[in-house]
Amino acid sequence: MLRDADLSLVNWLERVLPPGTGVRFDAPHADWERRGSGSAFVSVFLCSVSRDGQDLPRSGWSEARDRDGRVVGRQPAARYFRLSYLVTAWAGAAGGGDDASSRRTLEEHELLGLLIDACTNTDTLADDHLAGALAASGIPCFVRCAGEDAARSADGLWSGFGIAPHAYLGLELVAPVVPAMVTELAPPAREIVLVAGRLPAPEPPDGAPAATGSGVAVSGRDGPPPTRTPGAVRRWERSTIIERGANGQPERPPRSGR
Repeated sequence: MLRDADLSLVNWLERVLPPGTGVRFDAPHADWERRGSGSAFVSVFLCSVSRDGQDLPRSGWSEARDRDGRVVGRQPAARYFRLSYLVTAWAGAAGGGDDASSRRTLEEHELLGLLIDACTNTDTLADDHLAGALAASGIPCFVRCAGEDAARSADGLWSGFGIAPHAYLGLELVAPVVPAMVTELAPPAREIVLVAGRLPAPEPPDGAPAATGSGVAVSGRDGPPPTRTPGAVRRWERSTIIERGANGQPERPPRSGR
């Protein structure tokens, strides 16, 4: 999923950034500050992966059926993961002069500004941007930038990179992961048998009048329906008959309940 998310971001960034702007996924390096030539690029460094809470309302299962309406599988709900990227822009050669550093900084700010504009205009990646399993899932991927959590994820990273603090943008991609469909299902029930019976009436408390009546008659399959009288309690037993396999043994043990 992570590789598909990176490739999907590349497809999106190629539409947002000026032609010829490169995209890198490695961490910022001190050598980048000493670049004297080359074209501009952005670094999209994945610094955090966490579960996203938007899958909680969609928990549960959905049934997959064939053309005849039979259940052939049960699909668990998709799980969402929030991928937090640290995006930095690195300008190409700006020529000589005292203002070369300022021109490079302005170019880098322009690249980051284009990403802010793109996130403002859309909150999902288009279908033709998605790659691999993300495209096959048919579920949208959400993109947002400049969130508070993404900004805090960059705290303390600059010293680890060995470079001075650099202008950056926190970019988040919320991507779904679809669990595998469960296809090992019990065979469908062929018959359900219900049998009614009568349990002994509970003993009345001390001083309470005893219940009157003749009780509940037991009913078979073809008998009349049972009648209820005070103090009687019904008991229902259910048995399920399932198909047997080629070896004569049931595919799964029958269940019974009361």
